[in-house]
Amino acid sequence: MRNVPTDLLRAFVTIIDLKGFTRAGEQLGRTQPAISLQMKKLQEIVGAPLFAKGGMELTEAGEIVAGYARQILGLNDDLMLRLARRNRSGSLRLGIANDYADHFLPGLLAGIAGEGIGVTFDVTCDLSAELLKGLGEGRYDIVVAMTADGPAEGAFMTWREQLTWVGGAMPPPFGAAEPVRLVCYPEGCVYRRTMLSALQLAGRGFDVVYATQSQSGIEAAVASGFGVTAIARRVLPPALRDLGGEAGLPTLADVVIGIYLNEGADRSAVARSLAARLADMFVAPLQAA
Repeated sequence: MRNVPTDLLRAFVTIIDLKGFTRAGEQLGRTQPAISLQMKKLQEIVGAPLFAKGGMELTEAGEIVAGYARQILGLNDDLMLRLARRNRSGSLRLGIANDYADHFLPGLLAGIAGEGIGVTFDVTCDLSAELLKGLGEGRYDIVVAMTADGPAEGAFMTWREQLTWVGGAMPPPFGAAEPVRLVCYPEGCVYRRTMLSALQLAGRGFDVVYATQSQSGIEAAVASGFGVTAIARRVLPPALRDLGGEAGLPTLADVVIGIYLNEGADRSAVARSLAARLADMFVAPLQAA
């Protein structure tokens, strides 16, 4: 009896959901050729082609495999989360960017608490560069971090986020010909680097008028009208507003958000299962849109 690895099934389902090998590779942190090799292997195991020749349409065998794949992956993730109840020692070390922690963690923790899963969390919010460095040093089990120029090595899953300029209730505190007043994190922040790059390319002057490690500090400064900042559009805090094209601000480049795993962690199976749950929370709304 041949066995089908779950990583092949996950890649197959991702290709179907995103309608493409390249997009699936970007989300799973793999190259398009690597995804193609995975599908070749899966087709060898099941003994039938999964896609119609020259397109993305599923064959009859592909439809059958897709149905079972979703069931198998669901059972796999549920199994690993339930097994976590048996291990209450230690904690799962999660590193995550501030705005993503504020926006997504409440829902994740509420779901886990409701299921009675026996795992505790040690959560650190920091700049993405520091989180990825900490992951490499073994200080985290899971990291959710952003990068500007494609995903870092070893991503479990990645996706792109649109950035937007945001301000307070009043118009920006500068005219179209004046330097842009920036509120931001310290050097090393991807948001900060993206803002500066866009302004420099547009030939627009700027002043960093407020820099802090605190997400609440940034929100307070921007809400008060002290300056403007940038943030991923779908995690826009309620107190701030999307500025659109106000004050002639240039378009911001997208950033790549990735979920990264410490594969050497003793509880990597549980970490992987929780990473899959995080991915569902982060990516499912994008797929629906």
